[in-house]
Amino acid sequence: MDWGTHMVLAARLLDSSKLDVGAAIYSVIPVIDQKPAHFHRVYAHILENQPDFLDVTLELFKRPEVARRDFAALNKYISEKTAQLEKEFDATPRSDAKKRMMLEKKIYAFKRIGEETPGFLKLLDEARDLVGDERVTQISTDKLSAAVSLLSHTFFDTYNNPVQIFLPTCSLCSAQWDFWSKIDYMKFRGDFYKPENIVPFRKEIAKSKVWNTTLKPEALMKALIIRLGEMGQPAIPYETVDMGVRDFLRYMDIDEYQRVDAELKFLHDLEDEIAGIIYKNFARDV
Repeated sequence: MDWGTHMVLAARLLDSSKLDVGAAIYSVIPVIDQKPAHFHRVYAHILENQPDFLDVTLELFKRPEVARRDFAALNKYISEKTAQLEKEFDATPRSDAKKRMMLEKKIYAFKRIGEETPGFLKLLDEARDLVGDERVTQISTDKLSAAVSLLSHTFFDTYNNPVQIFLPTCSLCSAQWDFWSKIDYMKFRGDFYKPENIVPFRKEIAKSKVWNTTLKPEALMKALIIRLGEMGQPAIPYETVDMGVRDFLRYMDIDEYQRVDAELKFLHDLEDEIAGIIYKNFARDV
């Protein structure tokens, strides 16, 4: 999905979870992995890396420089922070590969999120009208809201292209395979994001009754990861999906077992709703 559609969908998802709609901006954070090009869709889009990127984004978005849009001061803070992390990286023994990898991710995240922050804030100005909710312009630093929003990015990307969210443990792809078999895929990719198509889609999905529910955010995070696992073809090993859930919930300090029946049903219903709207204009001729 494009950034605007990610924002609309994340805002509605947050609202249905009784979370802070001001966290919708986190749904576009994975675009940072467009640089360098070989990172695209396999760095900020993957589950294993998202905790580090979320931590960095929360730290930066809490900064007073962001609130007053003082990008020169923000860049100074980022330069000092990355210099500190680079010094720590150089002092870390090569044998401590886990710590070195974590530091590399944080250095990358500070640099790239810092570079993209002016653009993110510009998107907020546009998102007010696009989403139709003033709350999206007030950046939330609630970790739970931000995590749900960030996780939603890769989930909704499955309508565009296969995603490899379980890298590096598993390289198998997840996607909306059945959906693609029922649409004219190239016409969809070529025309869906034109204003005459994407604007009506955003309005229709935003007003859908599918959002008229109350979701438990902790269970929703688990359900999003499970659904991405279920979409794998060939099948993604259960152990990989289960470990992804465990690691992410542990990162979020969620120890209580989460039942996800209602949240999984909601995701299936949401997927059907999205597909049904798109079929109206892009169904494959039989």
